[in-house]
Amino acid sequence: MKTKIWLTVATIVLMFSFFTLFYFPDQQAKLLLHNYNNEVQNLANTVSLGVKIAITEQNFEGVQTALEFVKGDPRLEFISMLQTDTIWNDTHTSYTISEKLFKTYPENNTYGSTAVTDETIIVKRSPFASSMMNGAILLGFSTDAINSSKERIKITSLLVSGIVFSIGIVIGFWLSKNISDPVLALRNAAIRVGEGDFSTRVKTDSGDEIGELGKSFNKMVKHLSRTTKKLRRANLTLAATNDTLQNTVQELKATQAQLIHKEKMASLGELTAGIAHEIQNPLNFVNNFSEANQELIEEMLQELNKGATEGAIALARDIKANEVRIHQHGRRAGGIVKGMLQHSRIGTDHKELIEINNLADEYLRLSYHAIRAKDRTFNVKFIICFDDSIGKVEVAPEEMGRVLLNLYNNAFYSIVEKKKQLRDAFEPMLEVTTRKLKNAVEISVKDNGMGIPQQILGKIFQPFFTTKPTGEGTGLGLSISYDIITKGHGGELEVETQEGEYSKFTIKLPLFSTYKEETPVF
Repeated sequence: MKTKIWLTVATIVLMFSFFTLFYFPDQQAKLLLHNYNNEVQNLANTVSLGVKIAITEQNFEGVQTALEFVKGDPRLEFISMLQTDTIWNDTHTSYTISEKLFKTYPENNTYGSTAVTDETIIVKRSPFASSMMNGAILLGFSTDAINSSKERIKITSLLVSGIVFSIGIVIGFWLSKNISDPVLALRNAAIRVGEGDFSTRVKTDSGDEIGELGKSFNKMVKHLSRTTKKLRRANLTLAATNDTLQNTVQELKATQAQLIHKEKMASLGELTAGIAHEIQNPLNFVNNFSEANQELIEEMLQELNKGATEGAIALARDIKANEVRIHQHGRRAGGIVKGMLQHSRIGTDHKELIEINNLADEYLRLSYHAIRAKDRTFNVKFIICFDDSIGKVEVAPEEMGRVLLNLYNNAFYSIVEKKKQLRDAFEPMLEVTTRKLKNAVEISVKDNGMGIPQQILGKIFQPFFTTKPTGEGTGLGLSISYDIITKGHGGELEVETQEGEYSKFTIKLPLFSTYKEETPVF
C-alpha cells in the first residue's frame, strides 16, 4: 500500500515537474519569440510606411523623422534604409536588382544590407515603393530582453517544481500516515483474527471512510467471536450426537445381521420342510414295502415248513418285486438328497452352467411341499410353461434357488391369504414361465393372490419392508433377491401387479457376461 501511494505521488510530481521545467518554459519561450518577431516586424512596417509617405511628398525631413521613430528604443541595434535599383542588360531581356545603403543608424554599425536573424539579434525587412524611389527598411533588435525573460521563466519553473516536489513529499507522508498505516493495521488485525485471536481490535479515531471500515471490522470480529463460540458448542454437541449415532449404527448393523440370519434360517426352514416332504413319499413306500416283505417272508417260511414249494416260490417272487420297488424309491430319495447337496455345496460367488428349467421346477416343488406340510388341505392349480430351447445358464445355483424359493413362498402366501377371504369361491392358481430372449433368459412367477397396493409398490425391494404380520417376515426376502439378481448376476427383477387380482415377478438373466459382477451385500 505504501509503495503504491509513493509511486502515485512520485508519478504526479514527475509529470508536473516535467511540465514546469520543460514543456511550460519551452512554450513560453516560443510565445515570447513569436510576439517579439511580430513586434519588430510591425515597427519595421511602420517606419517603412512613414518613409514612403515622406518620399512621395518629397519631404526629406519626414524621412528622417520616420527613421528616428525607433531610435529611442533601447533594444535597437540598427536601422537602415536601403535603395533598390533595377538594372537591365543591353537587350532588355533580363535584369538584376541591386541594393545599396542609403542611410543607417548608428552610422558606425557593422550590420550591412545582408544582415539576418541569429541568437543575438532579430532582423526584419519591410519594403516600400514610390514614384521617386524604391527600397526597404532593415530593422535589427537585440534579443537580450527576450533571453532574460527566458531565464526568468526557467528560474520560476524550477522554483515552482521544487515547491511542487516538496508539497508532493508532504502529501505522500500524509497519505501514508492516514491511509496506508490504517490499512496495514487492518491487514495485520485480519491476519491475527484468521489465526484465531478474536480479541483483536483496530483504532477508529478518524471520521473518514477508513474509520468507518475500522468500525465495521471491529463489529465483524465481535460477531465472529460470538459465532465461533456457538459453533464450538455446536461441534461439541455434534460430536456427542455422532458418538451416539455411531453406537446406533453398530447396533443396527448387529440387528441387521441377526435379521439376515433369521431370514436365512426361515428360508432354510421352508427348504427343509419341502425336502422332508419330498423325501417322505419315497420313505413311506420303502417302509410300506418293507413291512409287506416281512409279512411275506413269514408266510414263505410257513409254506416251506409245510413243504409247499410252489406257494413259497410265489411268495418269493412277490418279495422280489417289493424289493425292486424299495430300491426304486430309495434311489428317488437319494437323488433328492444328492441334488440338494449339489446346490448347497456351491458358494455364493461361484457360478456354473445349470438347467434353469430344472432349477425352477425343483424349487417350485420344494416350496409347494413346504406349504402342504403346514396345511394338507392346500391345493393350487399350476400352469407350467418352460422353454426347452433355453438349455443351461451360468448362475450361482444356491443364490438363484433362494430367489426362486422366496418368489414361490410369497406367491403361496398371497394365495393363502386370498383363500382365507374368499374360501370356495376362489381357485388358487400359480403360473411359472421360462422364456429365451435374444440375449437373456426370462423367468416369471405369477399368482392370482392379493396383489400389491400401488402406494407401497415402490417400497417392496427396500430392506426390512414387509406387509406380513409381526413375526412372520423380516422384510429382507425381496431385498436380498433383488441384490442377488442385479448385483450378483447383472440381471433385472421387475414386478407387475394389480391389487386384488394378481402379482407377477419377472427375472431377466443375461446370457453373455457383458456386465461387471458385484458381490451383493447382505
